[in-house]
Amino acid sequence: MTLSPDDAPMFPSLDSIEAVLWPGLALIVFTATAILIDVIIILAARFRLVDLPNRRSAHSLPTARGGGVGIVLMTLLAALVAVVRWPDLLVSVLAGIVLPSAVIAGVGFFDDIRPMRPLLRLVIQVAVAVWMTVVLEPLRGIALPGGWSVEFGWLAWPLTVIWIVGMINAYNFMDGSDGMAALGAVVVGCSIAMVGFETRASAMMLLAAFAAAASGGFLVFNWQPARVFMGDVGSGFLGLFFAGLPLLLGDASRPTVFVPAVLSLWPFIYDPFLSVVRRIWNGANPLQPHREFLFHRLIRSGISHSSTAMLYALLSAIGGLLGLLMLSPSVPVGIRSAVPAVVAAMAVALTAGIEARCRSVNLAPPSSSASPASH
Repeated sequence: MTLSPDDAPMFPSLDSIEAVLWPGLALIVFTATAILIDVIIILAARFRLVDLPNRRSAHSLPTARGGGVGIVLMTLLAALVAVVRWPDLLVSVLAGIVLPSAVIAGVGFFDDIRPMRPLLRLVIQVAVAVWMTVVLEPLRGIALPGGWSVEFGWLAWPLTVIWIVGMINAYNFMDGSDGMAALGAVVVGCSIAMVGFETRASAMMLLAAFAAAASGGFLVFNWQPARVFMGDVGSGFLGLFFAGLPLLLGDASRPTVFVPAVLSLWPFIYDPFLSVVRRIWNGANPLQPHREFLFHRLIRSGISHSSTAMLYALLSAIGGLLGLLMLSPSVPVGIRSAVPAVVAAMAVALTAGIEARCRSVNLAPPSSSASPASH
């Protein structure tokens, strides 16, 4: 069940008291998350919930994990407030976003404590994705400026499930560097919120803003040198959350708005995708922990965690702005139609730039035999 922008309640006008209350709630989410994360760090040390350096991580010191619990709790509590204010959002938000993301967060929490079998984790992710697709309905196609459109037909269901499961895992992969996933979530959340405001999609706008605020509170302790990591509980939650938000749009507007809404996610989709392709090409298991992501290679070449996180956040912000540009009727169609090509060019430039940097410091190319290196 979804709401079209025309049917969904519009965010209150600037002369309404709610125009102050909702941003105030986002500020409360930020502050409360920061306080909660500080408590979680203390508890993580007490209960030995610590992330030790491994083949996938880019850190070299034990770091508290499970901080994503704070992001999950505060984001979902704020989402419940929005549902109370707008009961029309009850089914789509509660059944389509809150419940599935809570399940994925719970699975991630248990996986952080005692690693689960990858196949079992994947089965649960697929089941949750199928449930979300039933509730929110599948993405039946996409439309781009200039009259370009793609109808998925019978592939709509499997493609929607793949999109959700893929985002859960893709964002999870990006939680291996200080500030990377948290700063990215702040930028992505703000970008999706702006698209939601532009298209009058109140649910998408508010939930994205709350996720950004909670991630910002977490970032206070996750910036280099990080005192805490999200763990699977936070990264998996955010991946599903961001994947599901554009599906809150009604069928009439979803094809046109979907791509602009998710463009800010492109660095966090492209890097894991490229890594999977490379691993398969080299005959390696793409699901095995490794350090062959582009951001890993950049850090191993001598670039700091903070600089790497800011680079990816900048690329994400550019993607978000390009998404807004695609929705602007005042921009010529030719320019709006060129946005996908611009994003593709940024992806090529990112890859070429990082590989050139790695060659300049004689860092071995990514391969199935690459050995982990300490940061």
